[in-house]
Amino acid sequence: MQKKVDLSTCQGHLVEVVIERPDDQQPWSLAVRVRDAQGSAWSEPWREGEPHYFTCHDALAAGKQQAVRMIGAADAVDPG
Repeated sequence: MQKKVDLSTCQGHLVEVVIERPDDQQPWSLAVRVRDAQGSAWSEPWREGEPHYFTCHDALAAGKQQAVRMIGAADAVDPG
């Protein structure tokens, strides 16, 4: 099993992107969580339905794009 975790910040939120795959021949699966940097709880993880990224860089980029969408949706519900 290969697993990589990326922690970063985006628009005042912490972002956790987890990508993993069973072996070198399988695609990477993707999970993303976000939380406000001021200490709120992590969101429920967004999980990709079917793994299909064959490079970890593509999976990481897709995870960060998903985090931006999740942050935008959270801000629309609670504009702060």
